[in-house]
Amino acid sequence: MFDSSFQLLLRRLGLVFLLYTLLRAVFFIFNFNHFAEASAGQVALAFVHGLRFDVAALVAINSLFILLSLLPHGNLQHPKYQRTLQWLFVLTNAPFIALALVDVEFFKFIGRRSGNEVLTITGDVLGQLGQLASYYWYMGIGFLGLMISIAKLYPKSVAIPEKTPVLWQRYLRLVLVAGFVVLGIRGGIQLKPLRPAHAFVHEHATLGHLSLNTPFTFIKSIGKTSLDEKHFFASDEELLANLPVKPDQYAIPAGEALQENVVLIILESFASEYVGALNKGEGYTPFLDSLANEGVLFQNSFANGRKSIEALPSILSGLPSLLPDPYITSPYQSNTVYSAGHLLRGAGYTTAFFHGATNGTMGFNQYTQMAGIQHYFGLDEYPSELRAQHFDGNWGIFDEPYLQYTVQEMSKFRQPFFSTIFTLSSHQPYTVPAQYKGKFPKGELEIHESIGYADYALREFFKTASRQPWYENTLFILVADHTQKSIRPEYQNELGHYRVPLLLFHPAKKLKADAQKVTQHADILPTMMDYLKLPTNKLTVFGQSVLDSTATGHALLYNGVSYYMVQQHGVAELTPADELRFHSFPEMTPAAPENKNQGVQLKAYVQYFKNKMVSNDLYFWQRRN
Repeated sequence: MFDSSFQLLLRRLGLVFLLYTLLRAVFFIFNFNHFAEASAGQVALAFVHGLRFDVAALVAINSLFILLSLLPHGNLQHPKYQRTLQWLFVLTNAPFIALALVDVEFFKFIGRRSGNEVLTITGDVLGQLGQLASYYWYMGIGFLGLMISIAKLYPKSVAIPEKTPVLWQRYLRLVLVAGFVVLGIRGGIQLKPLRPAHAFVHEHATLGHLSLNTPFTFIKSIGKTSLDEKHFFASDEELLANLPVKPDQYAIPAGEALQENVVLIILESFASEYVGALNKGEGYTPFLDSLANEGVLFQNSFANGRKSIEALPSILSGLPSLLPDPYITSPYQSNTVYSAGHLLRGAGYTTAFFHGATNGTMGFNQYTQMAGIQHYFGLDEYPSELRAQHFDGNWGIFDEPYLQYTVQEMSKFRQPFFSTIFTLSSHQPYTVPAQYKGKFPKGELEIHESIGYADYALREFFKTASRQPWYENTLFILVADHTQKSIRPEYQNELGHYRVPLLLFHPAKKLKADAQKVTQHADILPTMMDYLKLPTNKLTVFGQSVLDSTATGHALLYNGVSYYMVQQHGVAELTPADELRFHSFPEMTPAAPENKNQGVQLKAYVQYFKNKMVSNDLYFWQRRN
């Protein structure tokens, strides 16, 4: 049974097994800051624990190769057959090795191992393949090196094979190996198959990402977007009673509706750690810092997700990113969701969305249409005679000219209007126009210089906007879509990966709010409705108006494993096993809960999101009216 064919199979699979360990080591080195709090022993344990996930991925990917290597009939040692096996082996494993290498860098952006969401951004990646290849050239070289190494180190068959087992033994061997393959894919004989959540058993939960490997998480995510319903509460009435926000909270405004414009500016990758006003003056945003003196800059604000594609539903629809995949590309994307466009158009607003990138990038044009926004301005709408001059060479139009263009277009709108502007230049590869090279501090990270340029473009935008007749009648909301690379230790924890600035500014008013309260993306839509005094019961209950002095403030986060509810008095975590854990704020050290209701509220939010998303019933209270 253990002839040369079987021995060759073990040696060949062993080659990939060793490669997975090497890739884990590379992943650890490139993302060392993410695991810096763990001891050497804990890291070593995470490596050992990861072997289980490596076996599961390895046998799943190579199941056909295993079958063909142990066929009971035929001359398996024939040179042509062996060459076919070698090609199958290399081509089968190559895309998964590429995924693992991509995640070495992509993990810094999303904070978790990639799943099938990588398929949703394939078009954008292909469109930027040239610049991505030039920026991450070392990954390409590493991939080629690994492929060449696999081809060279691939164990070859012996020239004169030994005597093969008799036919019944070969059949028996195949059956036994098939059983071990199934066992390997399941991850053992436990009741439920191995899942990514099984990796998060370490004292430092973040080490679960180290134990996992990207091929495993990708395979496990295929066809797994559907949500499992929860039943912590027996009825809708009980569920609502345990949610801190009520659906009728903004149904009867205090006063007449305001006929004011709203300009929402989403700043690409403006993590809180880059903003001087949030870091005792140390930052790269002098204009944003000056604007904070005139408006309200919230000190404890969080994005609800880690990617741009996750930001729009949170900001425009009050729908936090609590799905394994982006809502925009999920099976639930056609659910009934009332967004800013619907609510403000119903109040007589002109609505528009500006993004200087290629039309269709990340599905923004389709989503804004679904969100009820009337006008979409992308690269195609930018004046054709200026595109070549203002194009950044990668994604779209540089921020300075594009923001000036948005002012011109908004000045043509009938008031009141609602405009969302999504900036671009602080996106990788962080290109700065040639005429501004050396003008902004380079800092310690590549993004720092482009943040300085984007901040300057913002200054010029406000300078031009201030000369428009609509300026004094406009509420400006500035927020970042997500965080980016980090250099400051205080931001290198689970909460730090979501900290973004949120600033409210009105040229003619001094806004009042508690700048220390915890805020989130999902608060922006209810804030607009509250400020404008527009009656509605068509808001999800995830967010609260940041201007509401009675609102306690919270943020809801999902890191791909656990759900978190962040409040000033502490952080509640709901694990995949539905266990509650509590942490201090903002240090995220284990702590006893100061508010016993916090864990109950988090469970209520998770049940509300999952069950009502599945049943397409996010506004279930309307059924009673």
